Amino acid sequence: MEQDLNSKPKQRTGIIGAGPAGSLAAIFLAQMSPDHEITLFDGTEPLSTLLPTGGGRCNLTYYESDNKELAKFYPRGEKFLLSVFSKFNSLNTIEFFESIGIPTFVQDDSRVFPTSESSKEVAKVLKCLIQKYSIKVIREKVEDLSRENDLFLVKTNAKKHSYFHNIVIATGGKGNGFELAKKLGHKIEEPKAALSPLKIKETEFYELSGLTLKNISITAFFKNKKISKVYDDMLFTHKSITGPAIYKTSSLCAYSNFNEATPLRLSINITNLTEEEIDYFVKEAINTNPHKTVKNVFSKLAPKRLLELILKINKIDENKEITHLSKKEKSIIIKNLTELELNAITKTTGEEIVTAGGISLNEINSKDMSSKIIPNLYFCGEVINVDGFTGGFNLQNCWSTAFVCADGINSKQ
Repeated sequence: MEQDLNSKPKQRTGIIGAGPAGSLAAIFLAQMSPDHEITLFDGTEPLSTLLPTGGGRCNLTYYESDNKELAKFYPRGEKFLLSVFSKFNSLNTIEFFESIGIPTFVQDDSRVFPTSESSKEVAKVLKCLIQKYSIKVIREKVEDLSRENDLFLVKTNAKKHSYFHNIVIATGGKGNGFELAKKLGHKIEEPKAALSPLKIKETEFYELSGLTLKNISITAFFKNKKISKVYDDMLFTHKSITGPAIYKTSSLCAYSNFNEATPLRLSINITNLTEEEIDYFVKEAINTNPHKTVKNVFSKLAPKRLLELILKINKIDENKEITHLSKKEKSIIIKNLTELELNAITKTTGEEIVTAGGISLNEINSKDMSSKIIPNLYFCGEVINVDGFTGGFNLQNCWSTAFVCADGINSKQ
């Protein structure tokens, strides 16, 4: 049944998407404007996308008091987020969750988690707030969004429709928010998988499944052009390479269209030493203990399993005495330790953590997350062209843009 809102002074806001961003936008708005009528639309259970975050532990944010430093962790959206973080940053996030009964702690790596280390517990508390503030939840998918006079008409897959004064699109990177925004005239930056494991051409390295390389550097080249250089850990699995360093690399190279014919070349320094430093190390080993085997000497610089594979691939006898290692063999080993080459041919389908791309930031006002094209239309979360590295940055984007969005709606009443 159509609703006549013109006779009602109460503002009605519809929020499309009940993930972290949409749910927090609803809660923040309810706290700011108790008389506001708020409706959340989602075809799935509210906050279900929060459950896998942080490996189920819910990495709420990253502890960083300097907004400029915090914004540097976002390959897309850094400048845009400076304004957003000036209103709600990681310290505000911690304060908010503490205020609603979710105490937190900061790990040595500055990642912030709830003391319960449970995404389920966080989702439970937030859903209780949704109920407490009488926020209406409609478990239906929004299939169409249009403007009629000064109002928005929302139609769902249940063939129901409702009118709202304000609309917030918060569908994340995999919902239909892109289509809804595009229909209203917004430009969509092409969505691409980010923070994704990578498949490599050198499949023999999958034998190292379970092996983690700590504090390495990875330099990525595409078509002989350097794209990125990162420092972090990486992990071998039975079908891909993954871990923080790989996630960062895949994010920074999200728009490099690599494939088997034109791979993304990864140059990995396993030791973070130079060739000269390793050469000196070998000379010292020869001087002090010339009868030590090649494997025993180089195992001080690289994990045993990786070293054995490198030697096997290059047909170098691991039991050869170091003093008998030829100049060519030494050069091959040093090259592999400082510039191990792996060629990424694709991202692992369906395993990406976030999506690069989304609604163009040029068409969004960072001061209130409103559309520059359509009055009373707002956005928050991953649906916009903002994505961060792993470590709580993508949830921080959700919390911050949700707050600024809610504040923007409240200030225009």
